Amino acid sequence: MVLPLALVRAGRAALPLLLVAVVAASACGRSQNDGFGDDGGGGGGGGGDDGDTEGGGGSGGSSGTGFAPPPTTTTTDGGPCPSGLQCNVACPGSATTSISGTVYDPAGRDPLYNVVVFVPSSGLKALPKGVPTGADACSCPALFQSGEVVTTTTAVNGTFKLTDVPVGSQVPLVIQVGKWRRLFHFKTTQCENYAVPDKTLLLPSTVAAGDTNDNMPDIAVSTGSADTLECLMLRIGLPTTEYVAGAGGTGHVHVFAGGDTGFGGAGGTAEMPGMTGAPASPTSLWASQSQLMPYDVVLLSCEGGETYNANPQALEAYLNAGGRAFGSHYHYAWFSGPIGSGQAYTAPADWGTNLATWTANGNGTGGGGFFGGGTPIGGAIVTTLNGSTQSFAKGQALDQWLGVVGALGQNGVPAADLSIYQPRYNAQVAATNKPSQPWINYDDSSTNWTMYFSFDTPIGGIKSDGGSETAPTYCGRAVFSDLHVAGNPITTDTMSPPGGCYMGDLSPQEKALEFMLFDLSSCVIPDTTSPTSTGPIPQ
Repeated sequence: MVLPLALVRAGRAALPLLLVAVVAASACGRSQNDGFGDDGGGGGGGGGDDGDTEGGGGSGGSSGTGFAPPPTTTTTDGGPCPSGLQCNVACPGSATTSISGTVYDPAGRDPLYNVVVFVPSSGLKALPKGVPTGADACSCPALFQSGEVVTTTTAVNGTFKLTDVPVGSQVPLVIQVGKWRRLFHFKTTQCENYAVPDKTLLLPSTVAAGDTNDNMPDIAVSTGSADTLECLMLRIGLPTTEYVAGAGGTGHVHVFAGGDTGFGGAGGTAEMPGMTGAPASPTSLWASQSQLMPYDVVLLSCEGGETYNANPQALEAYLNAGGRAFGSHYHYAWFSGPIGSGQAYTAPADWGTNLATWTANGNGTGGGGFFGGGTPIGGAIVTTLNGSTQSFAKGQALDQWLGVVGALGQNGVPAADLSIYQPRYNAQVAATNKPSQPWINYDDSSTNWTMYFSFDTPIGGIKSDGGSETAPTYCGRAVFSDLHVAGNPITTDTMSPPGGCYMGDLSPQEKALEFMLFDLSSCVIPDTTSPTSTGPIPQ
């Protein structure tokens, strides 16, 4: 996949893994009345969700006195400067007109890494629903059709500084990762920096009817009896009104009921009580690829046994087309096939032992055993590519980000480790498992259990020139987490979402999942490619 936005221009540093804002120099300009509509947040006065609130004057930088903007009609890249704004405004020395700030999750708790921040060059277009198909299939540019006049991405602490921005009273600013998108407008002052007030730039938690500027992905969640993955979205800031049963409704979190309700067959069992009206996952969510395609992300919460009536072939087709999936614990059966329950389905030929060495059940006693409690294990963050000493850039970013949000060294584990309650021991990713990239391993030299790993799809990638190119592209991504997401004792969820969900802060192991969820939502690039590659928004 092509990286959607530039972090750097020529001569810039390569990795934004230090806790500093990353700057991208480019052109400037955008009209305040040119197809953008109202923004989803306020301006410099602290923000809001009810229209265009102007930001205040700039802070810092150099005075604009004596440097009147020239009457330019083009940006520095040669494109037209939108009416109503001023482009290519000369500043003394190294001064520049800029916007800086920090981007947060919808709850406003955790800053977010690698979020695209840009001034669009035309009015925002509505994003496609579900997994893009046709000409937009496997296309990151389909998510960025407005183009950009200046662009950057956030550093590991969520900060950014966007330079050479247009001068005007209503400069549009977009924050976007995958299909999470929100539009703001701010006032900029010539040759000065406008610092957006903290906790203003939050990803959207809901989208008003008819709003095509702000956007959220559609997420399908299959519930189960042994974990409460469905509650994660509430804790990152989405309201209960975003939860709907099945495919219908206006919400963005679509709940399906996984597991056997009869409790007498092979495989996993259903959450009891489940969400009222939630249809059965095997018949309503994954009976075919077409049922999965309306959802940008599919979350599979542990059923307490190997997935009941899974359909790995449908999931593989969905992922190969550009879908995203996250499965916890017993949902290993999607990737390995049923190895302990005797069910009839099988894993695709290029999954199975190609992805990992699999062990049935895997309910060890470390980290609280089956029912939780006890002492957590330490999870070591992986910062090198699988089977290599080469740097794994996003693993390094995860390690630094977990430190930023205070998730490392908690609950008695070593200072550099992530505390993990209710770990499970089903997957071991080795160097021979080339499609897979471990993110977190059990920090025990006597074992090599993998707690979190991902793989991109289709396996082996797509080579558009028939096979001679060295860097294949990928469409989808899957993440497997060999633990109970809600295993930490502070997470006191009860059944029946969303009302039964604990509304406190994320536990350390959930914060790791939050990082991976937003990475899962973003454009897919190979793990061997740094997220800081150069280039503008792809067109």
